[in-house]
Order: sequence, then structure tokens, then C-alpha cells
Amino acid sequence: MKIKMILLLFFLSMVFLHSENPVVKFAEPSSWRYTGMGGAVTTVPDGLDTLIHNPAGLTQKLFFREKNFILEFSAQLYFKPQFLFPILSDLSNVENKLGQILLNAKDLITSSGFGATPNISFGYLGKNWGTGFFITASAFVQGSPFPLGVEGFAMANLTLPVAYSLKVVEGRLVDISLGATFHPSVALYKMIDGSNVDAIVAGGSDVTEILDGILSTPYVSFPVDFGTMVAAYDLLYAGTQLRLAASLRNLFGDYFVPGQSMEPLPRDLSFTLGLGAIFPFSIGTIPVDVVITGESKSLNQLISGSQTFFKSLALGLELVVAKVVRIWGGLSSGYPAIGGQLSLGIFSLGVSWQTMESGRYVGDNPLSIFQVGFAFEF
Repeated sequence: MKIKMILLLFFLSMVFLHSENPVVKFAEPSSWRYTGMGGAVTTVPDGLDTLIHNPAGLTQKLFFREKNFILEFSAQLYFKPQFLFPILSDLSNVENKLGQILLNAKDLITSSGFGATPNISFGYLGKNWGTGFFITASAFVQGSPFPLGVEGFAMANLTLPVAYSLKVVEGRLVDISLGATFHPSVALYKMIDGSNVDAIVAGGSDVTEILDGILSTPYVSFPVDFGTMVAAYDLLYAGTQLRLAASLRNLFGDYFVPGQSMEPLPRDLSFTLGLGAIFPFSIGTIPVDVVITGESKSLNQLISGSQTFFKSLALGLELVVAKVVRIWGGLSSGYPAIGGQLSLGIFSLGVSWQTMESGRYVGDNPLSIFQVGFAFEF
């Protein structure tokens, strides 16, 4: 019966092979650990990432996590760095003309897009269940030529996840866990097009007028996530772990407006399969944990041909020194990721950088993400 449950989850993920490219993919909450490890956390979700990426991690917690209540504040910036840095240089040069700044801004926006996502997250992670709330506010624009044709969106989102996990096999050497998360969401959404930008540039409109009416059409979504994780212990030496995990995210997750025939906002449906290893050791009296992960994201899109294998591939590395310092690195679609976190008692400060592929193929349309934040854990 337990094996049948695992096979059923896999079958469900294969039923929904095709997933549209969602316009709201930048609006969802994400941790700086996820960004710094290139997104390869399905086998080793930690903290609130457990509620987002794999609920089976509730019963397979990392042994260097001790706190249950977590409050996080962070902000993400999206841009193409080869165009952003000239803009910063122009701003620092008082003799430079405004026109050059605008030309660089045009390259930044029309080539890849530019946006920001601040978010507030709070949650409780129990022994086999967890809950919380995530609030994000996002703005993203892109388009060509500039300013005509600029398109993007402004979005505010409230998500209330509730997750539960159960160990279906529990042994001395092997554990198998299943988990599910229900995370209903309410979003306020506004599309931004070239006419909006023209009106602002011409002085005929302002941001408040552009966003007028956004409260009258709240979008709602009722997605469900499923996850499974297999953990094998002490294979190389005492304390080591080898993990195999799979997750199906955003089933029934598209946003829609209740009672209206407005076109829904698609949410990224993805099936991810990952492998991870954890190696604890010590340098003198200082404990050090090494986490190595690899996964293929959105296998449903890979099978349907909407993305390539190398775009779906993510690799991650984490070094935890005395539970105080964390250092992250990774590869996402062939692009590097890096980050780190410093924990001082209940307070943590983190920063990370990742480049993601927003086009169909590797090298098609890379977009950099810079994230910084702080958290309280108790």
C-alpha cells in the first residue's frame, strides 16, 4: 500500500505534462538559501523552504536546524548586470547627461526585464506539520522598443500554506516520507503595457491612476503540492545521509477571478526529481556540515519539449560551520549562484546571487537575481 501511494504521486505528475510559461513566476516567495544554491533544495529543504519546495522535509529535517518559529524579511532585484552597472556609473558621474542613463535603462528593460519582489514570511515548523503566511509585492517590466511596447505587471500576493508529512517507512538505515501542502493564495494583479508607460512619461498619468481598480478584481488560487523523500543513513560513515526526493508543485494552481470570465493567470506546474548527500565532520572542535545536491526541475516541461535538459538542471552546495556561518554555491541552467548567511542567536542575515534562464534555451534570455534579507528564528 505504501509503495502504491508513492507510485500514485508519480503518476499524477505525469498526467499534467504541459505547463504554460507563467507571467507571475517572479511574484512567488523565495529564500536567499534557495537563490544561493541555484534552486537545488528539493532534497534538503530547510526552514520555510519546506513549505514551498517539498513538504516531505518536515519529517526529514536537517540536523543543524533547531528553531521552529521563523520570521523572514527579504527583497529580490531582477536585472541584467551588464546594463545595470553602466547605469550606476552614469548616476555617479554628475557631468553625464540624462540621455545616456535612459539609453542604458532602455537596454536593461528591453533586453531582459527589470523588477523587484520584497516579501515577508512567517511560519511554524512542527514535527510533521507546518503552517505560515507569505506576503509578496512584485513589479516587473520588459519590452522593446522603449517605452512603447513595454509590458509587465504589478502584483501583491498573500499565501497561507498548511503542510503535513508522514513517515510511511521508518527504519534504522532507511526512511521514506510523504508530504502535502495546501497553499491558498489571494493576489491583486495589474498588467502594465506601453500605453501606461507613455502616459507616465508624458505626465498625463501617475502610478496611482495606473493601479486604479486593482482592488476590484482579486485573483484567487488553490494549489496543492506533493512531495516524497527517501533518506538512507550511515552509508559511508556515521551521520552521513543520501537522499532521493521528488516534488509536484502547483497542482490546480492557476489564479482566477471568482464569478468572472477573465482569463486566468497560469502558475508554474512543475515536477522535480533530485538527489542529495549530507556529510558531517569536524575541524578540531568545530562541527562542519557539507550538503551536495543535484536535481532536474520541471520534468513535465522537459518531457513535453518546452524546455531543454540543461535548462532544467540545478546543482547546489552548502557549507555549515558551527551552525553559525553558511556558505552556498551552485549552478542553475549553467549559470553560477553564490550566497551566505550569518546567524547570531535568534538573528540571521543573508545575501545571495543567482542567474536564471527566463528564455526557452540556455543563453536565450538570462536574468540575474540579487537577494538580501534577515530573519528571526526562535
